[in-house]
Amino acid sequence: MRKRKKIIKRRALLLIVIVVLAIFTLFWLNKPNNLQNKTIEILKKNDAYNKEYDKEYQDIKYLDIDDFSSKVNKYLSIGYTGKEINNLFKLSKKNQDKLLELEKKDITKFVNIKNFNIDNLERYNEYLKNNKYDLIDIVTYVNINLDKDFYTETKEVQDPDSLLVLVNKYNHLPSNYKPKDIVYVPGAYGNEVPFRAVLKDDFIKLQEAAKSDININLMPTTAFRNESFQTTLYNNYVSKDGKEAADTYSARPGYSEHQTGLAIDLKNMALSNTRLTDDNFEWLNNNAYKYGFIIRFPKDKEFVTGYQFENWHIRYVGKDIAKVIHDNNLTLEEYLDLYVIEY
Repeated sequence: MRKRKKIIKRRALLLIVIVVLAIFTLFWLNKPNNLQNKTIEILKKNDAYNKEYDKEYQDIKYLDIDDFSSKVNKYLSIGYTGKEINNLFKLSKKNQDKLLELEKKDITKFVNIKNFNIDNLERYNEYLKNNKYDLIDIVTYVNINLDKDFYTETKEVQDPDSLLVLVNKYNHLPSNYKPKDIVYVPGAYGNEVPFRAVLKDDFIKLQEAAKSDININLMPTTAFRNESFQTTLYNNYVSKDGKEAADTYSARPGYSEHQTGLAIDLKNMALSNTRLTDDNFEWLNNNAYKYGFIIRFPKDKEFVTGYQFENWHIRYVGKDIAKVIHDNNLTLEEYLDLYVIEY
């Protein structure tokens, strides 16, 4: 009899525990998120609460930013839902502010892409229709203007002396630009090759490593070229192969990276009919970044750079940046868009 009473008592206690847990679970599941409660609290505190938007407020997670209340109400007035506003707050401040001045936009698929630029939204969607790249790549390619023809809507670079100056088929140097810190090193043809002083020590170390590691004399053929030189060179190529072909391997005057003094063309002095062998390039590709240089026109990135693969053309950007570019298989265009430009 006592044993039976104990069993009944245990079952009763178990039932009570189950009921309590069930009530607690229901309460917890239906309890509004603390951050959502905070949203309404802050709105009321700032005299920004609008009863009309009460349902949407409950979906918005509070963020501790100065203009939170005003942004929330502005976005709601444009027509965004509370859940959509949570996504908008994942964007950069620049993008958020621009969206406040526009009609409602569907940016759902872009909210986690760090280099998204609301200014390019229509171009992203248009490029997406005609290409099968990943969405992340679509954003980068449009940002660097690959949805436009080369040499269209070009711009003059603002800081030609920067180590990261981007000179390509969309960005040209100021007329007759010349770096102020030109120095000279012995060249492959008995000439003195000019380039920026900032890269001289690292270039000499690169030469020494090539000699030590694979026993080749890696010499520069050209580096800095002034605009007049590039004009003559380009026109000669056009006369020989035609403009369309010349544009695949030679820059137009003002658009040559060589004019920055940061680009160098190399040659293995033991070779007569070519600049570098495949083995030479394999070493260069695996080691140049250690000395601050990148392969500027890499293989399989011709559609990004606009130039044929050149295993002899290196560009100085500094060691830390060169490593990032090398490790992530990027071009300079892609690196700048992903790591430098703020959207």
